[in-house]
Amino acid sequence: MNNLRLVILLGLIFLMLFGKSNNAISQQLVEADTVAVESIVKVHSPHKATMYSVIFPGLGQAYNKKYWKIPILYAGIGATIYAINWNTKNYKKYKSGFKDFSEFYDWKTLSAEEKLVTEKPTADSYQKILENDWDTTTTSYDTWFKTTLQNGKDSYKHDRDLSYIILVGVYVLNIVDAAVDAHFTNFNVNNDLTIKVEPAVSYSAFSGNSIGFRCQITF
Repeated sequence: MNNLRLVILLGLIFLMLFGKSNNAISQQLVEADTVAVESIVKVHSPHKATMYSVIFPGLGQAYNKKYWKIPILYAGIGATIYAINWNTKNYKKYKSGFKDFSEFYDWKTLSAEEKLVTEKPTADSYQKILENDWDTTTTSYDTWFKTTLQNGKDSYKHDRDLSYIILVGVYVLNIVDAAVDAHFTNFNVNNDLTIKVEPAVSYSAFSGNSIGFRCQITF
């Protein structure tokens, strides 16, 4: 009888110890699984998106998985670079033409005696802009052409400088877009966000009761 009681007592102790051990093992497994899941989840970093766009335009958009924005970005960059090259080429052409024609204009307006001792300028890049027999043109026409060359030179210089500013603006916009987009990626929008509009009655000591609407936002 004593042996039976001892066996039952040992069995109960074994069950208690074994049950606690299983609970501990299960808890450890759950904790291990929780840690593993948490380590897999990655937080979208606005800082990374910003730095990627600073280093290389479009890389931040790729990090945000907004690949459709990259062709638009590079189309803007390409168009701006084309405008810079176009305006720079024409600026140099008009600048050279204005310089050469100004020297020719000064020589042409000299007196006959002064022309005998002053060599005629040979540079005539202005002929690429408007080909003409400039030895026979009138002074008023020459003045008009000289003003046209100067205005063209100034206009193309202005457009070239503006194109550089636009290029910088596109680069900055690329950075801002990547940063803002990354912030919105982490923004949690769920079904708990509701907007409720309902009739409401308000009281005022001056006007008494009045009927209106009440807007309630729940999140």
